[in-house]
Amino acid sequence: MHTFVVRPKDYEASVLKMDKMRLTIGRSSRNDICINDPFASRLHAELRRENDNVLLVDNGSANGTFLNGQKLSGAAKLRLGDIIRIGETEIEYSAGEQNTISGATVHLSGVVDKLPADTVTTHLPARSTSELLSSIQSGAIAKEFMQVTGSRPALAPEAPSRDLLSLISQVGIALLPRTSLEDTLKLTIDLVFESIPAERGFLFLKEGEELICKIARGNTQDVTSPNSQVQISRSITNKVLTEAMPILTSDAMHDPRFQAQHSVMLSQIRSVMAVPLASGEETFGMIYVDNAYNNRFKEEDLKVLTTIASVASIKIEHERLLEERLEKRRMEEELKVASEIQMRLQPVAPPKLDGWDMTAVSFPCREIGGDYYDYIMRRDGKLVLAVGDVSGKGTGAALLMSSVHAAVRAQSQARTSISEVMEEVSSYIYENSPSNKYLTLFYSVLNPQSGELCYSNGGHNTPLLLRANGEIVKLDKGGLPVGLMPGMNYDEDSVQFNAGDVLVIYSDGITESVNLQDEEFGEERLIEVLQKNLSRTASGIRDRIDEALTRFVGTAAPVDDMTVMIVKRTA
Repeated sequence: MHTFVVRPKDYEASVLKMDKMRLTIGRSSRNDICINDPFASRLHAELRRENDNVLLVDNGSANGTFLNGQKLSGAAKLRLGDIIRIGETEIEYSAGEQNTISGATVHLSGVVDKLPADTVTTHLPARSTSELLSSIQSGAIAKEFMQVTGSRPALAPEAPSRDLLSLISQVGIALLPRTSLEDTLKLTIDLVFESIPAERGFLFLKEGEELICKIARGNTQDVTSPNSQVQISRSITNKVLTEAMPILTSDAMHDPRFQAQHSVMLSQIRSVMAVPLASGEETFGMIYVDNAYNNRFKEEDLKVLTTIASVASIKIEHERLLEERLEKRRMEEELKVASEIQMRLQPVAPPKLDGWDMTAVSFPCREIGGDYYDYIMRRDGKLVLAVGDVSGKGTGAALLMSSVHAAVRAQSQARTSISEVMEEVSSYIYENSPSNKYLTLFYSVLNPQSGELCYSNGGHNTPLLLRANGEIVKLDKGGLPVGLMPGMNYDEDSVQFNAGDVLVIYSDGITESVNLQDEEFGEERLIEVLQKNLSRTASGIRDRIDEALTRFVGTAAPVDDMTVMIVKRTA
């Protein structure tokens, strides 16, 4: 993922991942990157993702946008390491695979191998949060740490034993207030440095299968300077995460089993401690600290670090779950609003025309869907009937569907042919959508007086015109799906409605519905249902289709959005 390091003049650096198509930059709080810089315009510039590239665009700013010291004119493609300067604020385009925290780049390095002979490890029993809280309150956790490490020889002369119960109390009080996850992580690493004489400290959290460095800190400025390359041991990391085991290893550089590991040699690490952040049997992160040879850690330090990590794990896990819950609730609210907006785009009811009976219905397989249908009365008295199906499902398909809705409505009143309308809509979708997004579209214009239907089919499931005499006409003239490629042409054709004729326009969610035996409903079953119910009203035919689908699918989950439009000439 594209990553940017933002370095304001008077504030700490921060890291921003480009998780959407566009990031805006400026003084306004509406921007994705809001910079408090007097030389920046409110809507100064923006970063745009174009396939695998990122473009920097100046939005007509008053003082200009500078790329690698040169004033930008128009747009420019960024390369890794490029420096953007807006006023006194610097933004660096960084590699997405590196974890850049406060300017330092953290790498996991070395091979997974055995640990040095003098490594001290402890086994922590898996606990639930309630069990851990009970242990803390009773003092049992401190006793356990004493027991599991007390029988091992010290690596260096021990200082007087620190009061772990007092430390637990201090850590608990410090972590008690309600804070964000980010503030909790910062507070945790602060407590580590207050309690342990460490030169560097790192706090990692797992995100999916990745281990992400959330906090990197040193007791001197140069440890996390912008150009520093920090290497930490993959062997130690693997041991902590896979076995949930706190580790203290001393003089790692001089151990023959570690000398081949590039990470130890490069960073000149002599003494390392790493402890898991865990909840129950799940290890979700790690605290990692290291020192030079002349300041080796002691077993007492391991007890202290393990104590801090055990208490902090409760708080961190609580804040993670709370933020996940809040994010889920926010997403649910946004999907609810999006669903309401999408519903408003659909016609409330079909138009009432003498001699005609119409109905339509659409069921998204998720909260929002990518199927589209519309009735549009033109100023000349003709009626546009349109049904579309956007590739994919969910939010992306729904957003493209709303663009299709606007494009079709804009073109429907133009005094152009049906094929020209299709070509204009296709060009609009191609130019304004991702390359992997397109849709199938059936667009038609009905003359209610004469009964003539002119149409063009852009790759959509073939609509069925069932004659009162039993004949079936398939409306397949047209071309490829809309928005698939530039400069596409479309054919058009026309058919004549007679009294009793029924037109059924549907999306592939109807015919591709599957049952528990993985059989598709198919076009043949749909035609069979229609032929048996031609004498019914449009809504009656719709209900029989739904009934047949429900009976066929049974308890199988829907696989796609389902839309059907039915038009019947009654006189």
